Amino acid sequence: MKKKQTMKKYFVILMAMVLFISIAGCLATSAAGSHDTDNVIITLERTACFGFCPVYKITVHGDGTVMYEGKDFVETQGKTETTIDQAKIKQLISEFEEIDYFSFNGEYTERTITDASSAITSISINGNTKTVEHYHGDFNAPEELTELEDRIDEIVNSKQWIQYTPG
Repeated sequence: MKKKQTMKKYFVILMAMVLFISIAGCLATSAAGSHDTDNVIITLERTACFGFCPVYKITVHGDGTVMYEGKDFVETQGKTETTIDQAKIKQLISEFEEIDYFSFNGEYTERTITDASSAITSISINGNTKTVEHYHGDFNAPEELTELEDRIDEIVNSKQWIQYTPG
């Protein structure tokens, strides 16, 4: 009789562990890859420098809408709009996740060198929003942040608007 009770206890413990692992696996999968992209907003804003740095802002919405506003030293000044497909939206989200963007400081603005431009990135996803201001003269900023800024430009093909040859 004791042997049956012991086996039942082990069986219950084993089943509880299997259930726990299954639930944990499902939660991890949904957190990592299946975001509701409809509510995602990603921005990249590049600011002026002492020179001919392009000044513009890009806003990417989860439905694929990309809004561009060119200000200075860009080929396209003013506002324009285009779309990108859902695969690119998910790729952008992955870029933020891979570098653990939410763990970054809110700003990297030390003036190690002067006259550089800044990039301000942000993401709003699943009710969480994070913005990071990055002065390109701050050598303490993570390299991954600069790479993310460049990847946003690449994925949305911002060069179509910003290619500029001064005067």
